Amino acid sequence: MSKYKPRTIKHPVRLQKNNAQKIIYRTIRDIQQLKNSSQIGTVTINKQSVMVRKESTCWVVV
Repeated sequence: MSKYKPRTIKHPVRLQKNNAQKIIYRTIRDIQQLKNSSQIGTVTINKQSVMVRKESTCWVVV
């Protein structure tokens, strides 16, 4: 019997680079709820782990 795995949900991450904004979809892990109701998580972009912060509908690299 196979072990149940929750499906991975990909969230939109807004990436700002040299005045250009693009939205990429990535899996966000280690989501933590902070006291001031903002959420922080980690995401892997180009094989590097970066912190992201929830901002309305998108996540933004911190």
